Amino acid sequence: MFSALPDTDRCLPDCFGDSDFSPADGWKTRAKLEEICLPVLARCVPCPFRATCIRQTRPHQSRFDGVCGGRLWLDGEVIATAPFLDDRDLPMPGKERTICGTPAGWRRHYVVGEQSCDPCSAFAPEDDPEPGLPATIATASVQLALDFAA
Repeated sequence: MFSALPDTDRCLPDCFGDSDFSPADGWKTRAKLEEICLPVLARCVPCPFRATCIRQTRPHQSRFDGVCGGRLWLDGEVIATAPFLDDRDLPMPGKERTICGTPAGWRRHYVVGEQSCDPCSAFAPEDDPEPGLPATIATASVQLALDFAA
């Protein structure tokens, strides 16, 4: 069994050998690609190889179609992201764009699969994994004291 990922001879990523992560056939439209790939996208969340996956696949440059690094890519652009992921797995942006520092600048970083530059980070949407749920109120933490028998 061969894996392109380094140091994975004992620990293979969950996606290894699963064609639903990068379907070569069976889809012609974005909707069909989403139908195949979105169900497996959440399996990337606990994966320790997300950054390596992106670095080796180079999905934007290779115009990749499928799941890579916790994101669903179509023609090298991100169209969906697994829940609870941020952009720390993504490569740093190259040269600053003229649209940086605007919502369109943040969106462009997201679509091409790179970290937001400092001016664009202010326009990243706030994480709300499940919109519509009431916010929880933080309570003061209390230290638990246990009595052990001597």
